[in-house]
Amino acid sequence: MGQEIGEYYADKTNSIVAICVLKGSIHFFSELVLNIPLNVMYSFVHVSSYIGSSSTGKIRVNSWIDVPVSNEYVLLVEDIVDTGNTIRYIMKYLQRYKPKDIKLAALIEKKAHDHGINIDFLGFQIEDRFVVGYGLDYDGRFRNLPFVGYKE
Repeated sequence: MGQEIGEYYADKTNSIVAICVLKGSIHFFSELVLNIPLNVMYSFVHVSSYIGSSSTGKIRVNSWIDVPVSNEYVLLVEDIVDTGNTIRYIMKYLQRYKPKDIKLAALIEKKAHDHGINIDFLGFQIEDRFVVGYGLDYDGRFRNLPFVGYKE
């Protein structure tokens, strides 16, 4: 995916701002940015909308980006797109800063949901299951599993 992202930006710029959606995206983000053949500035946003395995429907911003994104090419990096509420909120808020472009890279998309989010760079799709590992958690646990899995 890093090469694909590099190819997309090749004729546009030689640098981007990559924003990691914490906490779940941290492992994916770390590996992804190491494989993007561009200059990559990092930033992080920490938002939450889940308690246990259920979405609360409310977005809580715990911390926001710390680099300027005005007139920059922005790559938002998310672990999983489920309802789309969190990523929609972040993208709408980022638009206020007037970046040149915002693209979304996601490791996982739940295909059962019609969230209306355009994922520009996607790892893979899954059925509507609650998954953990590789940054994804259940009440803060299981993030450090070196794989993505679910319990039947």
